[in-house]
Amino acid sequence: MPSPLNIRDVGRDRKAAIELEAEITGASIADVVRGWIDAGIAKTRAERDRAAWIASAKEGIADEARHLEQNGPSLARFRRV
Repeated sequence: MPSPLNIRDVGRDRKAAIELEAEITGASIADVVRGWIDAGIAKTRAERDRAAWIASAKEGIADEARHLEQNGPSLARFRRV
């Protein structure tokens, strides 16, 4: 269920900047703020996903290093039978 988001104490400078941005873009203040919030959420999610991918890749690299240490190169021409 959506709930209203009222941020009252953003300060005069921020409020003026938001109003100016809304005026320049021709959008409402609410639309400008929603867009910024959405962009911030998307950026945070992307950064979190990237960090998870990097952590997973590091684990995979460590597994590959252990496998290489134990079994040597795994290309068919180097494989021990």
